[in-house]
Amino acid sequence: MAGLSCSWSPTLIVDLIKNIAWPVVVLFIGFSFKARLLEVIRSFFSKNTVSEISATISGVSAKFMAARQSTETLERTNSSSVTLPEGMSVESVKETHEKNKTEYSEKLYQSIIKHVATLDINDEEKIQLLSREVSVLQSAMRYFEINKVLFRSQYDLFCKIFFGEGYIRKSDALLYFEQIRSNNIEAIGDWDWNKYTAYPVGSSLIYEEDDGYKLTLIGGSYVAFMQKRPQLIEELTKL
Repeated sequence: MAGLSCSWSPTLIVDLIKNIAWPVVVLFIGFSFKARLLEVIRSFFSKNTVSEISATISGVSAKFMAARQSTETLERTNSSSVTLPEGMSVESVKETHEKNKTEYSEKLYQSIIKHVATLDINDEEKIQLLSREVSVLQSAMRYFEINKVLFRSQYDLFCKIFFGEGYIRKSDALLYFEQIRSNNIEAIGDWDWNKYTAYPVGSSLIYEEDDGYKLTLIGGSYVAFMQKRPQLIEELTKL
């Protein structure tokens, strides 16, 4: 089971815990945070120079975030760090839990066991209830992965599709891109349409059809999720 990314802002984590009631949320985050922390730090510093990290001028920051999306596109296309691989054996799941458990995670685990035991439902209903919560959790974490690198302009493009006819002509999409590029010359002035859509297409958020673009199931679900959380929309990279 791949580790969860732990570069979320405190706001994102608080929002996740607020909107998903079960303490299993904290359990799943706790299992993976410690194991991934050093890996994420090493990965971050290997990709970015000190000057890039310390830059605070808006233009430089925008260029840095644009470069980050390019890196994410190359490294994480069609991958997700929150999905349990199909066919993963019980032994493998238990082994992963054993490697990542801590004293605190064990305390949370016991709390969840006690909580579930107090519910006046049968075992099958308990499994269905917990499975539903895990599915909500995994989808939310997928959306947070997207939020780390998606541009606000790309999200707005998704909304044009979502709230329109579920489709945008390629010619209209290209005009939209040219306007965005002209307003962000320093950051993406050398980008073309293919590079601009590399992450959304590679991450299975949109796809090309009939000389235009549509949202995938994930893409449409992502927009619906974000529409309920305007504070997360405001945190997207301003490009």
